[in-house]
Amino acid sequence: GEGPRYWADLNQEEQEEAKKTRLKMYSRKVYKRELAKPVTETRMAGICQRENGFYVDTVLSFRDRRYEYKGLNKSWKGRLAEAKRGGNPITMQEANDMVTLYDSLQLAHKC
Repeated sequence: GEGPRYWADLNQEEQEEAKKTRLKMYSRKVYKRELAKPVTETRMAGICQRENGFYVDTVLSFRDRRYEYKGLNKSWKGRLAEAKRGGNPITMQEANDMVTLYDSLQLAHKC
């Protein structure tokens, strides 16, 4: 029986209730509209990495460098063993540092 009421005329509870069901109605309206739209997919042209020379060269150079570091690591491990037999602490420390360096480098190139 009452005419249209203004937001300010509604008490807190009525405002919460009114919130207007309008949100429900709006959601239903939008959802139905979304269902009617066809699904489209945006695709971007991709470059196959195997066909990209730069990618292939980079991977191969990383692999080659890793094997180089593995070889140097192995030779420095041999020098470390010799230094331990010789008992020279300076030579042992240098060899140990180089083993650590080349081990880290080959591991980084593996990742």
